Amino acid sequence: MCMPVYLKGPPALPLRLLWTLWNLFLSLFSWAGAIRTVPHMYDTLSAHGFKYTVCTNPFDWYSDGPVGLWTGLFIFSKIPELVDTVFLVLQKKPVIFLHWFHHTTVLVYCWHAFLSAVGPGLWFASMNYSVHSVMYLYYFLMSLRNPTVRKICKMFAPFITSIQLLQMVVGGVVTFWGAYWTINEGTNNCHVDPANYKLGMAMYVSYFCLFAVLFYNLYLGGKKKATKKETKEVKKDEEDDKICGVVDAAGMFRGTSRVSPPRARTRRVE
Repeated sequence: MCMPVYLKGPPALPLRLLWTLWNLFLSLFSWAGAIRTVPHMYDTLSAHGFKYTVCTNPFDWYSDGPVGLWTGLFIFSKIPELVDTVFLVLQKKPVIFLHWFHHTTVLVYCWHAFLSAVGPGLWFASMNYSVHSVMYLYYFLMSLRNPTVRKICKMFAPFITSIQLLQMVVGGVVTFWGAYWTINEGTNNCHVDPANYKLGMAMYVSYFCLFAVLFYNLYLGGKKKATKKETKEVKKDEEDDKICGVVDAAGMFRGTSRVSPPRARTRRVE
């Protein structure tokens, strides 16, 4: 929160290549995690049912072997993901509320879930790996600044926001049933920590509301369209952006304008 003020004077750093490689790394890392966790999640769900995947002690079904390794890596990955914020600040980009709130609360929640060894942990890991594999691939392709690639990618921006919303819905449903079975059957029969499901419900509800508002504003006419003059100014500014200049939910999640712009800027909704 203090870094934008600290870096207000110096010019933005040229980090395009590093940013591009960072997005590629996170996408590949997430793909690898999804490949390891999703099949095990699906097989267990098919063989034992939904309640088993929510209430069973993780040491009995996903804490060992490759799945356990990638579940642990998922928890630890929440720390380097904070580098996203560092990139924004160094590039003089505004760190919007949705961005820092999401990263900080996910970090706290995941570590609490890990230390509490909650039963539905693999649900959260496999969903997050799956969404991030696509999301960071999108960021990588957009950061290449190829006009044709960017044009194609922008067509998928609503899809990316939609799967983010779907993740919030599924996560909320899983957390709700974990809470329901824990309250009615006790922690001996459903391995979910009471404090964790309370944190989870608050987190998923707030995420869903924030992403839903963002989706509405960007794709369903929540904001008025800019004039031709404003649109022309935005396009010129986007070409000067040092990171991605993405005018969609994925890009706005990270912020796309400078901290100290030379003039007021209006973003065009596409």
